[in-house]
Amino acid sequence: MNRFCCKLKIYKVATLLVLLCATAFAQGFSKKCIDELIAAKGKSNSDLQGFSTDLVAEVVKVKVQLKLPFGKPADSKVTDIGMTVGCLKAFPESPAQILPILKEAGLDAAKGAVAANLQPQATNAQPQAQTTAPSPSPALKECDALFNTEKKFCYDGEIYNKCDGIIYNPTIYICSGEIANRAICNGVQYNPLIQKCENNIIIAVCGETEYNFQTHGCKDGTVLPKCGTTVLYNPATHGCSYNIVYPKCGKVLYDPQKHGCKDNVVFTLAKPKCGTEFYDPKTHGCSNNIVLPKCGETLYDPKVHECKLKCGTEIYDPATHGCSNNIVLPKCGETLYDPKVHECKLKCGAEIYDPATHGCKDGVVIKR
Repeated sequence: MNRFCCKLKIYKVATLLVLLCATAFAQGFSKKCIDELIAAKGKSNSDLQGFSTDLVAEVVKVKVQLKLPFGKPADSKVTDIGMTVGCLKAFPESPAQILPILKEAGLDAAKGAVAANLQPQATNAQPQAQTTAPSPSPALKECDALFNTEKKFCYDGEIYNKCDGIIYNPTIYICSGEIANRAICNGVQYNPLIQKCENNIIIAVCGETEYNFQTHGCKDGTVLPKCGTTVLYNPATHGCSYNIVYPKCGKVLYDPQKHGCKDNVVFTLAKPKCGTEFYDPKTHGCSNNIVLPKCGETLYDPKVHECKLKCGTEIYDPATHGCSNNIVLPKCGETLYDPKVHECKLKCGAEIYDPATHGCKDGVVIKR
């Protein structure tokens, strides 16, 4: 009886494999590809539908690579799911077409039967370690809302209806009835989430609104104009001049580093503004919203560099000295003077002091 049952099981396994072979050959697969398919599903931890999704992604990637003018992968190259490029070429690209092939072939049943009846059974056998790392998946947003996973699926933070119960990539496919078709426009792949095809022309869309992607962009479902090639701005509050975005004061654009706005009237600042700080353009400048001192006409960071300028053949520090007719002279405030002829006296409040020995703070003379 046991021999009869064993023969019956082996017969069932053989029958399933014959069915798989017959279906696969009908699709244009070789026996080598059938073996690769069974082995790939055997290594996968996903159910049949999940394996179908992984298979579709790999098929699409291979077929896109094969359309390139150069760098095409060889048929012998092994892909991330363990199947060669040559075998994946024979598959259709639609999940709606691949999953029925796998189901019709009885792949799950064949794989289970082979594992149960044809693999050698060993007592006290240790489980084999996985020798290949799983393929990294793209970092997509998760969906915060709850949904019926039998009818819907999550893709990059958004919830979509399944296509005849099948998950598909909405950036590549369009679900029509029960079939997910590739989004192709005049032979070119497009993204149905942000584009549409009209009269064999790909048109950019933001929600339901068409726009010219060369002059505008889409942000949070709103079409906004571009300033330059990438920066988007709100024309109600800002404008674009020479590829730079400026705020509006009423209907006038202004530079907030040099001007202010009050009651829709632009006024000139007493000193230009850098970030939140005002500065004297004679001695300082602005770089990346940071005020830096000038060394001649060059801005520098005093924490990193020293400022030394040349006057004739002599080097001097512009913070304390200046150059006149190739002669280095000390500064008295911002005025150069000759100490052989003049003294330097500055006023601090109502008091006169010598900056060589004293300083001024809040109207009070302090000794250095």
